[in-house]
Amino acid sequence: MKKDKLHNINSSGFKAPNGYFESFDEKLMQRLEDANSFSKVESPGFKTPEAYFDTIEDNVLNRLNTEKQTPVISLFRNKKLYYISGIAASLLLLFAIFINKSTTSDLSVEMVENYFLNSDLDTYELAELLEDADILEENFTITETNFNQDNLEEYLLENADIEAIIE
Repeated sequence: MKKDKLHNINSSGFKAPNGYFESFDEKLMQRLEDANSFSKVESPGFKTPEAYFDTIEDNVLNRLNTEKQTPVISLFRNKKLYYISGIAASLLLLFAIFINKSTTSDLSVEMVENYFLNSDLDTYELAELLEDADILEENFTITETNFNQDNLEEYLLENADIEAIIE
């Protein structure tokens, strides 16, 4: 199999006769000096039309300057297609906006309290959740709890964490 690979071929298959390139110059010079070698040629064999070189420049420039008008085929031939697709997109947008409304106003305070009581949230996780929320004092109404100054001070003294206060 390796013998069939191209990189293993050593000869090209073409051979020049021995001494061909050494004596080529001498043979050529002898033919050029010999007048009989050119006397056999009656005409060069190639003819150009009359005034060919006078008109060639004009012919080339005319061919370069003529640009063929190619027909342009429009992909969207009908303007109706644009109108129909625009109307369909606007109707789809209207349906998506007005029909798919979800109401979240059904949440009650009791449901939120039950969620916090039943979930495993500790006070630190709850504080992290409430940091991002916009909590306004007007929206908060605390019911059933009366706080007085003495109770608050006692609670803070018992449960105060100095590291949390420093932060």
